[in-house]
Formats: sequence, structure tokens, C-alpha cells
Amino acid sequence: MRERHDTVIVGGGQAGLAMSAVLQRHGREHVVIERARIGERWRSERWDSLRFQFPNWSLQLPGYSYAGDDPDGFAGYREVLATIEEYAAHVRAPVREHSEVVDLTEDDSDGGFVVSVANGAVHAQHVVLATGPFQRPRIPEVSRQVSAAVLQTDPTRYRCPEQLPEGAVLVVGSGGSGCQIADELVHAGRRVYLSVSRHRRVPRRLWGKDLYWWLDKMGRFDVTIDSFPARRWPPSMVVTWGGRRLRHQRPGTSRGRSYRARPDPGRIR
Repeated sequence: MRERHDTVIVGGGQAGLAMSAVLQRHGREHVVIERARIGERWRSERWDSLRFQFPNWSLQLPGYSYAGDDPDGFAGYREVLATIEEYAAHVRAPVREHSEVVDLTEDDSDGGFVVSVANGAVHAQHVVLATGPFQRPRIPEVSRQVSAAVLQTDPTRYRCPEQLPEGAVLVVGSGGSGCQIADELVHAGRRVYLSVSRHRRVPRRLWGKDLYWWLDKMGRFDVTIDSFPARRWPPSMVVTWGGRRLRHQRPGTSRGRSYRARPDPGRIR
């Protein structure tokens, strides 16, 4: 007998767990399939001193809000991981760990999907892709011209300054990862060059409040409105049918479609 579920959620991180909580709230049968362990990227792809980019008060999930004593602080990656683990236990998410999804195709028999995993297949009427954005580091083409004698790494493999050989360090990228790592290396006494594009910075704090406090008060995180009309957001959903990407869809429900969760800026939600 074939294994069947109403909904399969691919990814056991905060997005997948949040989706699980919402489906449970609406009485929808489902299973969460995770390639390794719950919150795996927070376990094995974070450097030792990493701090979450947003204030602790923004650590929110359906039915969960930060209750610690440092709401304006910035959690380390271990604290974020602990939050994800506690949340998974709290909502009793039906997570199947160590089961990597290797393929997703149309199920010709009923218009649903066949979710192929390493040791078999799962059939589902709906599939939610909650694997998150920024899965792979963007490595500039020029890196291929760099001598093999120069160590090249990325934030998923970097752990601490002591890991790097002696000499100056070039950090490429002015996002949260690049700036945090560059700052750590400078304080470790290394000569650091930070390569940036036209990325613009805004003040982190204004009148004693964090930038994201102001954005929240201005309604910029209200998902019911598009408060950044000029910004090109990632598509709300990516519809895949028979291995082919067809068209972008607005939020809603439909039979025989797979959805990619839309990132919510500034919050784990």
C-alpha cells in the first residue's frame, strides 16, 4: 500500500514547523520531511560567534513569542536552534528526520505529487517547499582564477578566526554574514578587506530603538499589504508541475500544486 498524505512539508526548519502548526490548527493531515535533523542549518552551517540579525523580540512563530529577559538583544545560533527544537516539541510536529527529498513529480493517477526520498516515495495532494532562501553561497566567477594556495571558504563552513591560515583576509559581501565575520576578524587582530557593492546601509538604532522596531511600528511587516511596492519580492509561490516550473501564484490553496514559502522580512514567523 502506497504511503499517502494530504500535505507534505519539505524542510524541518522554522518555516516548515510554522506551517505544520498552522495545518494542525486547521485539522489538516500532513508530514514534515527533513533531510537531516530539525533545524539542521542552525546546527552545522553557522559560525561560532554568529548573532541573529534581528532583535530577540522578533523571534516569533505561530503560537510562540520570545519570553526571555533580553528582548532587545541578539540571540546566538545555539539559542535560535534551542527555540526551534522547543517549538517543534511544543507543537508536536510530525517530523520525519534523516529523509532527504530527491525529486518531486506529478502523480498521474490523481493529480497530486510523488515526493521521492532516498528510501522510497510519498504521495501527497499538496506539497509545501519550506526549505528556505539562500540555500547555496554565491561564489563569484573570479574565484576560479585565485591560486589554490589561497584558502577560499564561505559562511556555511567558516567557524572562527583561528580556523584561517595566517595573512590578510578578503571578505566578499556586505550582508549580515559578511559584516559579522569581518568584524570578528578585525577584533581578532587580522588585516581585513571588506568588498562591497552598491549595498546601502541605514542606522541600526534610532532614538534608542532598533531599526526593525520602527519598521514594525510602521506596518512594514504586515503581510496583508505590500508596504514596499517598489521592491521586487521573491515570488509568493512557485508552482511546479511534472518537473516543470509554470507560473507564480498568489497565496491561496489549490489541488495538485506545490508551494514555496514566502520569506517574511525581519521575523521568524
